[in-house]
Amino acid sequence: MNSGNGAARTFQVRGWIITAIMAATVCYSVLRIPLQVTDSLIPMLDAQRMHSVTGAFTSGATDAGYFRPLRAAQIQAVFELANGHYFGAFKGFQVALVLVTFALFLLVLQVDSPERVAALLLALTVLMGLHTFRGTVWEAYPVNHSLEIVTFCLLAFALSRSRGGTWVDVMAAATVVAATFTVESGLLVWVVIVAAWLAGARGISRRGVLIVTALMVGYIALRFGYLRTGVPALTERSSGYGLQQLGPDELQRRFGAFPYWFYGYNVVTSILSVLFSEPRAGIWTIPVEFMRGRVAGGTIINVVSSTLTTIAIAWFVATRWAAWRQRHFDRDDQIVFVALAMILANGIISYSYTKDEIMGPAGVFYALAAFVAVASLVSGADLSGPRGRAAAVTLAVFIAASGWVVRTAGLHYQMHLMAFNDRNEWVYVDDWLERQQSAPTTAEGKRLVDQLREDALERATINPYLLSPRLDQWFR
Repeated sequence: MNSGNGAARTFQVRGWIITAIMAATVCYSVLRIPLQVTDSLIPMLDAQRMHSVTGAFTSGATDAGYFRPLRAAQIQAVFELANGHYFGAFKGFQVALVLVTFALFLLVLQVDSPERVAALLLALTVLMGLHTFRGTVWEAYPVNHSLEIVTFCLLAFALSRSRGGTWVDVMAAATVVAATFTVESGLLVWVVIVAAWLAGARGISRRGVLIVTALMVGYIALRFGYLRTGVPALTERSSGYGLQQLGPDELQRRFGAFPYWFYGYNVVTSILSVLFSEPRAGIWTIPVEFMRGRVAGGTIINVVSSTLTTIAIAWFVATRWAAWRQRHFDRDDQIVFVALAMILANGIISYSYTKDEIMGPAGVFYALAAFVAVASLVSGADLSGPRGRAAAVTLAVFIAASGWVVRTAGLHYQMHLMAFNDRNEWVYVDDWLERQQSAPTTAEGKRLVDQLREDALERATINPYLLSPRLDQWFR
């Protein structure tokens, strides 16, 4: 018994070492990216004028179409704590979120055998290689609320799979409040808790589930009843549809009278994007590239690796379906069940427009489900049949794993490209502020812009297209 426990601990330590290395590579790429002009600069100028975390919280609660008081308060708090060191403060917060996300990802898995260590390696490449993770991790905003929601969802799942207790219920309630007050996709934390409870993960008690459900009802009543903040309109942003990007005016012209077809399209394509990496942000990439003369190698790798992984997950569900119908769930079943619920729910809340980072929570749970499916495959569950079947399964896992490795390398290539583009944006920041009608009029505001511009331009980076013109077609 002791030797078995010792071996399990050895594999767990290996899992932590592997996860730490992978997380460190992401943190390195994150730190190479300057604070962005788009989405980050104006909130920082607003924070400079606000001078109060309470005031920022109140302002975030009354925006038309949004209810994000905690996001605004976080930006204000980090800005004030930065004491002039803005890059270090905001990027440090982002790096901390990356580390916590990877730690929670491993905590909800049971890595106690060679097969499960191998499955962890693949799951981490799925996590990092999936396009939804790239969109989730690289932005600053200047506080990365997309990554925060991923962290909250993983924390809720870890609490659901814990030994339970009053403190677990309290933490679950606090997590729901923090997530929903940060951004709308925080609703997914409630989905994680309820789905996990239905699958037999009772770390959060029945009372705890009822409490977080009551909090959800209160959130909906507060937002839509009392504050009447409403929901985003069609005219707020462009969105992919079919083979092209449609602007707000075109969206209004096509779907203004009956937007539900557009909403349904967004839900379906968001789900398909996680399962098959196609379409991307509502646009069907393969036919678009085909009409341009060539389908990129990276597009083929993305679709093939995702399809094979989704087939493996579907195979696992099929083998466990009879047990699921009788409400018999082991810990691996719980992971896959919650992952399926998350992919569906995340797609539904993306109804107004589809974007890679919005599906970030679903992508992380898809990677968890991939761990379970691959661990089951490599442990021999499907290799006891004819030799030809075993060879086919082995080949499929090898092709999928190779594809995900390429996609993981692509994450760092794309983040390098992001660093290059974001740095260049600061050259024209004054013109951009004028177009946004947000140019600072105070000396303090102008100094802030000058400081951030100088900091960004001092961060030298190589034009990624000079490294090799062929990389983009494989790492897009």
